[in-house]
Amino acid sequence: MSVNQNSKNRNLHRVVLTGGGTGGHVYPALSVYEQLVKEPSVAEILYIGALGHLEEKLCAERDIAFAGLKVSGMPRRPGLSLMRWPFEMTLAIVEARRLLGRFDPTVVLGTGGYASAAPLAAGLHLGVPIAVHEPDAHPGLVNKLFAQSASLVSLGMEGASGRIGSGILKPVVNGNPIRESFSGTSREEALRTLSLDAGRRTVAFTGGSQGAKAINDSVRDMLVALLDRYPDLQVIHQAGGQNLEELQASLPDTLKGERYQGRYLLRDYFPDMALVYSASDLVVARAGAMTIAELTASGLPSVFIPYPYAAQDHQMHNARYLESKGGARVIAQEGLSSAMLLDELSTLLDDNEKMAAMAAAMKEMGRPRAAKDLAEQLLRLSSKYLGLD
Repeated sequence: MSVNQNSKNRNLHRVVLTGGGTGGHVYPALSVYEQLVKEPSVAEILYIGALGHLEEKLCAERDIAFAGLKVSGMPRRPGLSLMRWPFEMTLAIVEARRLLGRFDPTVVLGTGGYASAAPLAAGLHLGVPIAVHEPDAHPGLVNKLFAQSASLVSLGMEGASGRIGSGILKPVVNGNPIRESFSGTSREEALRTLSLDAGRRTVAFTGGSQGAKAINDSVRDMLVALLDRYPDLQVIHQAGGQNLEELQASLPDTLKGERYQGRYLLRDYFPDMALVYSASDLVVARAGAMTIAELTASGLPSVFIPYPYAAQDHQMHNARYLESKGGARVIAQEGLSSAMLLDELSTLLDDNEKMAAMAAAMKEMGRPRAAKDLAEQLLRLSSKYLGLD
């Protein structure tokens, strides 16, 4: 979709959203877009990201105006790619300045990742107010850099407050923006939609949309023991498309028995995780920022198995922060075994008071208004830039 040059009005807001590389950077921006697009005072919204990456695909699916930059993350090792990277980033900043010059934004929001660096730099050069939103408890390099000059620093987790840097502004803990429709599904409706038993407790396992082999293997090896130990239990398992066939082929034949029928729902991918979380009493998951935002908004006790290769080990930082608040338990993947996972789940499933306390702690950390609050803050910045306040 091209930028409409005829709709400019100096009393209307023109917003640039930028961020990419992973869903944890893209989805918060898309959730803010959901709020902004409903505002009559917003003339246009443009998403600027990396060409050929997740943000371009998701914007195309949602019919969001998108402009792509040829940009990549800074290589971590010496070599030719590292030598070329400064020139690539310089060209990306030049292109971002050209895009912003044509679009004439009144505010720029960056949600992290290397794709946001050039648009944020261009916004600063052009004197446009910039805002950064940091999804994780351990801030990324781009957000730490631009937080020093931002007109608004928004945090997804309070744990990032002491790590974002020493800018002149005090960060605002908004929480991570999630889809507005996320909290609108009842437990009964979710169980009915998923064809699960309303009389059973539900444990959900997910390694994210791509799945996680370490989690899948542990679930496979302890699943029969878990279902045997808790006859009132049913399991939802999102395995990921790349892992599904291998997992299905290695499941124990015992699961075909009558006593297990209808108690194990296995899919490669659930397009609406709101259904899964609404149906669940306990969740085992990775610890990405958006997963945590959805789980805290849902008030779900959780066992986190952080992805060990995440940049700056931010998933472990995320998980440990929630554990410190009493809402979650953490198992490092390097120490993961089916026996350990079964013991951890049994400890929780046998203690209703503990589960209730964890649910309350998660709910207290949830910020279901995050997208709306951040959108309102952006429009206030934009109004000030336009001289309307």
